[in-house]
Amino acid sequence: MPRECPPPTILCVEDEEFILDELEDELSSRGYRVLTARDGDAAERVLARHRPDIVLCDVMLPGRSGFELLEGLRASGRLAETTAFIFLTALSDREPHLAGLRAGADDYLTKPIDLDLLHLKIENTLAFALRQRNSVAPAWPSPDVHLSRREEQVLALLGQGERTGAIASRLAISEHTVSHYIKELYRKLGINNRAEAARVAISRGLAGSRV
Repeated sequence: MPRECPPPTILCVEDEEFILDELEDELSSRGYRVLTARDGDAAERVLARHRPDIVLCDVMLPGRSGFELLEGLRASGRLAETTAFIFLTALSDREPHLAGLRAGADDYLTKPIDLDLLHLKIENTLAFALRQRNSVAPAWPSPDVHLSRREEQVLALLGQGERTGAIASRLAISEHTVSHYIKELYRKLGINNRAEAARVAISRGLAGSRV
């Protein structure tokens, strides 16, 4: 008889007790194994013993910020390559989002947390990780992937946090056309969302370019 696969593990790093309790209850009720930490030091102790599938981390933590925690984990190799990192933040401005992506985050959720959106992001993240494990393709798009000038412009604006309507206005094209370019970028680059598009734009040096 085949062994049953263990449930996905999620580490929640949050200093506000009522939010941490809500996350733990909500995720546990969906069948996930939930680990918790109140600050960066506690998160590192958990990561020394466990390898979660996803880390949900507040940005404004006591002591080190979530950005500093993630940068340290990435630099030291203490965060497994297969572990996705999603920030939870009350900061809605574009610059903090870009800072998080530069630190190596996979995605963002803005507080107050929309639980339906949270579950969709978790499900999509886990599904993407499974596809990556089952694929022989490289886990990150090759820098040799050719993009047209217009595709580079759209990618640059995605990297700057612009939405579809704003991109259409900047490039003087329709939103439908922008959506088509975004779909083609996702296909060519092997990515699934705007956060990943922003990371590719940053890696290609496009996020700060003028369009």
